[in-house]
Amino acid sequence: MTHMPHMKNMTRPRLATALLCLAVLSCASTWAQTNRRAATPAPAAAPQGNCTVADFRLLALGTHDPKERSDKALEWVRVNGPACTPAQLAMIMSNRPTWMGTGDSLQLTTGIERLLEIKSGKDAAALESLYRPLVQTPVRREVAASPEPTAPVVAPAAPGAVGGVTAVVGAGVPGAPGATAVVGVGGVGGGMPGAPGQNVSINLAPPPPEVDMSRKMPLPTEPWFSFPPEFGTPLLNYFGKIRRQFVKSFFMETLTPGKCPEGMAWRNDRCEASFPVAWKFGEKVPPGSKVFPVEPKLVEKLNFDPGYTFVRAGGDILALERDTGRVADAVLNLGKV
Repeated sequence: MTHMPHMKNMTRPRLATALLCLAVLSCASTWAQTNRRAATPAPAAAPQGNCTVADFRLLALGTHDPKERSDKALEWVRVNGPACTPAQLAMIMSNRPTWMGTGDSLQLTTGIERLLEIKSGKDAAALESLYRPLVQTPVRREVAASPEPTAPVVAPAAPGAVGGVTAVVGAGVPGAPGATAVVGVGGVGGGMPGAPGQNVSINLAPPPPEVDMSRKMPLPTEPWFSFPPEFGTPLLNYFGKIRRQFVKSFFMETLTPGKCPEGMAWRNDRCEASFPVAWKFGEKVPPGSKVFPVEPKLVEKLNFDPGYTFVRAGGDILALERDTGRVADAVLNLGKV
């Protein structure tokens, strides 16, 4: 075994060289260990999604191809869906058919529902609202009590049937035509076992008669239109309620915003008379008042009686007696909705 010479016997140059070699070896070892630690990659952080409803809407409306739109939406829900709140998911779910169009799919719906179910946890009310079918229960119509009620006719359920049907037919309210039928469906107690029964009221009264739009003059029983006191009392009920509404509808349909008939100007989002005429029922139109003819198409609809003629004074249509020129009836404020 060879023994190293004692440090005392080493010359100074040899001692310096040995110390330098030891320092170099120590630095090299430290550098190698540092590089080894740096070469080992750190574990990557899990990607975090960014849920913004506006981004999903832009993606859906900005992609033309349905297949591409569907694929992008599925990928967006997979990456960003876990970061969405239940309110954001519900908003995407409700607008999904409109935004996705033909790119909508069962896979997309299921993906959003899965996230909603996960976020609802064990909330039974949230799960019920998510998967409960939309069923409209019949509305029960209350019938006013009659001082002399009519005895109802009851048809019992068929014997041996699990769910019986009970029909109650009465004469309804005295003085009113027709009858009212109340039908109860169900088993014991008029419903499913353990559940309350439901009654459906069916009104068997005939529908009211349709308004006869072909008749010319108003019926004698039709109430007269009320005018402000400054116009006085009309001489007759020429236009009636139906024709009065027809005149206003005809005027508004032919009215163009910003362009009014002669003698009227567009102000306050409507046509207003430029030169108001102070006329009164039973009197002639004041001399010098500016009046205008009525459109021929409207005259064809209004000329029921050849004894009357029509003019427009500002925004009012006047029915004048052909012989005397007196104002008999009128339709006011044609330019006002």
